[in-house]
Amino acid sequence: MTNSRASLALLPVIGIPIFLAMANHTMVSVALPQIGADLGQLRRLPWLVMGYMMAVTVAGPLYGVLGDTYGRARMLQMALSVYIAGSMVCAVASDIDTLTIGRVVQGLGGGGLMALAQALIADAVPPRERGRAQGYIAIISVLASTAGPLLGGFMVEVLGWRSLFVVTIPLAGLAMILLHRRKIPRGAVRSTRFDTAGFMALLALVIGTTSAIEMASETGLSAWVLLSAAVGISGLIALFPTQRRAISPLFPPDLFAIPAVTRAALMSAFHGGVMVGLVTMIPLFHALLRTEGAIETAMTMLALTITMGFSGYITGNLITATGRTALFPSVSLAAGILALFFLAFYGADLSRWILMTTYSVIGLSIGTVMAVVNTTVQQEAPDQHRGRAAGAVTFFRSVGAVAGTSLSTSALFLFAPIDATGAAGAIFSQTQSTEPQIIAAWRFAFSAGFGTLACFAIGTWVMALTTPSRRVE
Repeated sequence: MTNSRASLALLPVIGIPIFLAMANHTMVSVALPQIGADLGQLRRLPWLVMGYMMAVTVAGPLYGVLGDTYGRARMLQMALSVYIAGSMVCAVASDIDTLTIGRVVQGLGGGGLMALAQALIADAVPPRERGRAQGYIAIISVLASTAGPLLGGFMVEVLGWRSLFVVTIPLAGLAMILLHRRKIPRGAVRSTRFDTAGFMALLALVIGTTSAIEMASETGLSAWVLLSAAVGISGLIALFPTQRRAISPLFPPDLFAIPAVTRAALMSAFHGGVMVGLVTMIPLFHALLRTEGAIETAMTMLALTITMGFSGYITGNLITATGRTALFPSVSLAAGILALFFLAFYGADLSRWILMTTYSVIGLSIGTVMAVVNTTVQQEAPDQHRGRAAGAVTFFRSVGAVAGTSLSTSALFLFAPIDATGAAGAIFSQTQSTEPQIIAAWRFAFSAGFGTLACFAIGTWVMALTTPSRRVE
């Protein structure tokens, strides 16, 4: 089989897991206003995204280690099984707490979908052809980016938000069947001891830090904020010595001693913050400030999601054609940063077409990042750490997504004109006050949220400019 056929033949096997991982955010985000109107508690809606991403954050490195030890295809089957279980819980949830738990279970499965699929590419496709394989993944991204908002908006208004979780179950089942039937080359496999101490430190870091950020915007929770921050700091302090001592660390020190891998991981973190923060905040922005429904919001969001996937496809093929990597985000992100600040200050007053143009510039800009990140890590990581490297990229991207969503929504609700309960049902049914000062307060709140995401875009740009790995051979 030729090199290009090798990358194409793998596409059906890994395509559905990657589709599920990519479409998840946009489908659920479009449904947030209706979920809020149905279940209430406006301030807790971002946890439906953050709970999923926190679970992905913790599970990603775990799947990386288990994939290196027991085989990536087998672990991908397990990840899909857990994802199905979480989808079932979400579909029957009757309150925000149960729905959040279901999203966490989904995330425990979703943490393996992207990381293990990317590692399977590295097992089956030669290095120079991996850029082309990333281009094929970007095609899936385009499909997910198109189907996610459209399918989500249509199903929310016609069938209700629960249908979004039901539809993922047969797709995940089909992916399990395809994985079972296709023989995939097995990469370097070795028996290792799981890094339990590192995993617990990681768990404390992620949960403690995220909880502290989220509770900081609410009054009367100072003691809990300090306690959560202490847990997060303790986890961070404990993580470094555990990784030096562990026989099989989640984050091998020799892997992160490679500057290109470290820069790629940080680039992935900042990018995750921008992307997931945007797809979380934009539906709230359209529902609360522009008073648009789910389908209209989804149609406008396509300008962001389609261009993001299209940009990834073009970037992947340009990497294969030219061998260059970091050049593309180094150039494009400057325009994306300006567009984000423009959205922050003027988004509420823009016509639909100018708003879609702004979204398109942002999508084309940030869409160049992940093909570069994944290609860089696949080239620079040693063979024995390839699964951990893919898991680490997923981890950093998820940490960034949690941080970006948490910080931007905290900035939003810090200035939002709502009471402690959020009055979600009234707000989303558009019965809230339309007094000028209330509208002005919402405008300022969303400016703060989008401005926070622009800062994450600046971080992505700095990492692209400073990475030492700028070509693949």
